Amino acid sequence: MWSSLLHGVFLLLFASRAALGEGRLMSCLTEDRLVKRVERLLAHSGGIATAERIAEGAADERSCPEFTRRHHSTEIRERSLSPWSVSEKPSGLDMFPETYTEAKCLCSGCIINGTESNDYNSAPVMRSMMFLKKVLCEIQSDSKPKYSLQIEYKTVQVGCTCVVPSTQ
Repeated sequence: MWSSLLHGVFLLLFASRAALGEGRLMSCLTEDRLVKRVERLLAHSGGIATAERIAEGAADERSCPEFTRRHHSTEIRERSLSPWSVSEKPSGLDMFPETYTEAKCLCSGCIINGTESNDYNSAPVMRSMMFLKKVLCEIQSDSKPKYSLQIEYKTVQVGCTCVVPSTQ
């Protein structure tokens, strides 16, 4: 999804004859036009389908022992030796997308032969993700406020993996 979003942003950049001054992606637009453009971008990049997938996993509050019996699931996060749950988080004020999915490791150890083993550790898998921030352009007294988009990156936990314990 995020590679599609990144691709869409660059298409948006060229399609709108973007001005790259001060790290902004496009010329200044009224808020309603900016929101419509972002919604169109997210719809083309798979953002809407991802939001539906988030809702399915958002209520997941199971614990590690419950995942020791989930080896027949189709979900990778449930079949992993280091299972994780997902929850929906707010991105922040004036950010697009407005929410994102964050993972949480459910075990401190790893699931080995159907039981949790502390001979190994569950470790978070982190990823830098791109968000778009709505930024106010210089206000001209004779018009509505206008905005542009600015790229911001946030490090997000996207899964968990099983690792050999650190020897430090």
